[in-house]
Amino acid sequence: MIKKLSKNVLSLFLGEGLGHFLGFIVNAYIARILSVEGFGIINYGLAFLTYLLLFSNMGLTTLGVREIAKDKKNTTIVSEITGTRISLTFILCITFLILLLVIPGDALTRKIIFLYLLTGIPYAFYLEFVFQGREEMEFIGIGRVIHYSGYLILVIIFLKTKGQILSVPLSYLGGYFFATVFLFIVFLRKYNRLSITIKPINSYHLLISALPIGLATIIYQAVMNFPVICLGIFHNQKDVGLFSAGFKIIILLLIIERIFYYLFFPIFSKQAKQNLANIGKSFAFFSQLVTGITFVITIVGLILTEKIITIIYGTDFVAGTGILRILLLYFMIAPLNTIWGYGLIALNQEKKFFNVIVVIAIMNLLLTVILGYLFKGIGVAFAILISESYGLFLMYKNLNSVVQFRLFTFLNVNEIKNLLQDQSASSSR
Repeated sequence: MIKKLSKNVLSLFLGEGLGHFLGFIVNAYIARILSVEGFGIINYGLAFLTYLLLFSNMGLTTLGVREIAKDKKNTTIVSEITGTRISLTFILCITFLILLLVIPGDALTRKIIFLYLLTGIPYAFYLEFVFQGREEMEFIGIGRVIHYSGYLILVIIFLKTKGQILSVPLSYLGGYFFATVFLFIVFLRKYNRLSITIKPINSYHLLISALPIGLATIIYQAVMNFPVICLGIFHNQKDVGLFSAGFKIIILLLIIERIFYYLFFPIFSKQAKQNLANIGKSFAFFSQLVTGITFVITIVGLILTEKIITIIYGTDFVAGTGILRILLLYFMIAPLNTIWGYGLIALNQEKKFFNVIVVIAIMNLLLTVILGYLFKGIGVAFAILISESYGLFLMYKNLNSVVQFRLFTFLNVNEIKNLLQDQSASSSR
């Protein structure tokens, strides 16, 4: 019912909001202790962990959410996905360790990358996707808070000077470990046990099914994390730090995107199966809602950009003000891409989703290299904005080829009420 939908919204808002706020505090603290160069090294290492996590997931958790949303008692999919993720993580960890021998950077940078890669181990057992599919968002929220609060506490305890920089990736690992243990315990209380299935044939079929989603996610996220590596290669760690400072603020604001994804992807998955007639109205309503929210935040951010940078990071980061202004425009449209993209997945249109992501990625990659080389952080920010804008057009066009809806056709009060009741009823099934 509507009560359950409201509970999930509140759980996600508080959990995701508090979790990412704590994570943001950690980043601000780290930036002040390590200065621009040290903060750049940390984000350079974190980018490699992002790649590891992407390849060890391969869209499996998104597939799991969709299947669990259709059948909440489907424990077989949980066992097979977990087993496949463990196998992928083992293979990838070995691969990345070998790559450390040729990755550019000094000994300290290599150590930081190595310590970050260790987080891939608890991530393989991270069962968040189960609770998203079951629409039990309170556990996701608590897990996020545990992750980032653990990270914050460990960083404050162990990071006092620039010489203790290695404590940052170890603290990140500790926070992830605590969250993984929590979700694992909750899962055992609900299902009694977790049977991990590691069978090559099962893993093969799962990966084939998840491949369009996985490749699209990998390509998009890899390209989005490429700017810090590009700046690190072409320029210096100061440029990486200035860009990362602004991008961290955008990541915090994109909690809006994550809340919409976590809450409505399982609902859309069921609605696509049970009530296709209303899904067009759902897309229109939630697109308008998220656009209104991001527009207001963007306007306020553009007015107060320099003050925001100074308050959070200090005067050393004021040179990144222009970067943040451009990234705020990207933030205004990014959640729409998420809603429409995962709408395609809910409608079993993974190939259309993949094709759009490939176009966005190629454009982003080319523009990042060219503009990043010529204009440093400003150029990279423009590359992200331009490619995301064109991708938004393509995503809307592809979604409308499956389900007709208009972004600027507003629903009346009764239509919105009926829509929420229909989705709440869908959530309770």
